[in-house]
Amino acid sequence: MKKKRLLTDRSNDAYQEIIDRHTKAMREEIDARVLQSMFVEMGWHEVVLTPMTAETGEEIDSWVRQHVKRQSYWTHGLVWLFKNDQDAMWFKLRWL
Repeated sequence: MKKKRLLTDRSNDAYQEIIDRHTKAMREEIDARVLQSMFVEMGWHEVVLTPMTAETGEEIDSWVRQHVKRQSYWTHGLVWLFKNDQDAMWFKLRWL
């Protein structure tokens, strides 16, 4: 009887861990969408990239750090937002 309870407890823990992980991911995605909408409403310029390799993603991150001030852009996944139209245009010319 005790062994059965231990197995059940473990499966409930694993189930709860899965639920917690997915809940956190959903919460982060919703938060990102809300921020994205707010930035766009404030006049920021949106650029959506196509899926890419990890190496290309690292190149993009490096390029942005070199060419755009930190407070002038925001990113989540493939969505990039730029405060300045010129930064968005240079980004599009380079990466689209």
